[in-house]
Amino acid sequence: MRARDGVRGRARAGGGRRSAKGSRNRKILIAAGAVVVSLLAMGAQTVDGYLFYEKVSAEQTKEVVVAAGQAGNVHNIEWTAAVAPMKAPAGSKHGPEVTWLQVNITKKVVDEASATMTAMPYDIRLSDRADRTWTVELKDGERPTDRLVVGKTYKIEGLAIVPTPVANEVEISFRPSAYRSDTPVDDLFDREAMEKAEKDDTVLRFRRR
Repeated sequence: MRARDGVRGRARAGGGRRSAKGSRNRKILIAAGAVVVSLLAMGAQTVDGYLFYEKVSAEQTKEVVVAAGQAGNVHNIEWTAAVAPMKAPAGSKHGPEVTWLQVNITKKVVDEASATMTAMPYDIRLSDRADRTWTVELKDGERPTDRLVVGKTYKIEGLAIVPTPVANEVEISFRPSAYRSDTPVDDLFDREAMEKAEKDDTVLRFRRR
């Protein structure tokens, strides 16, 4: 039951003639941000050979372990995460050999300078003591794509299925994204600009107990 996690996002479009250009630009920027995250995971390059976004190597990545019930801070954003067993959804064909888990993640900007870091976290996974991993499927939800309100808590919910014997031990981890919604689209394809940009070099792992 191993899987890789993807990043999901939703774009909003405004109506009216005057807002059409701004709406198109916003869609382009949001789409570009999604591509950045996707290419980051693959370490991809542009067709011209310019680095679109540097792949963060294992040597660059640092794992931060967060005590149970506490928040982890990355890029001046506080993250919390909790995992708990839940009742299987109606129609589930799985038996007692697996357990459904409810995943609850929160995101709160604590500094105005980070308000445009609107992207979802990625590489979201559950892992057991043997380092086996399982995917987390995020639920749809309305989330700001332009700017976050400082001090406001945004909820991100998800579901996962794991073997019942490890249901009480698996821990959630993810990589917060440093992507900013106000990044000029041209910068996303500029090697020098991307080398100076903040990196997604931190993975948060949340203890269960």
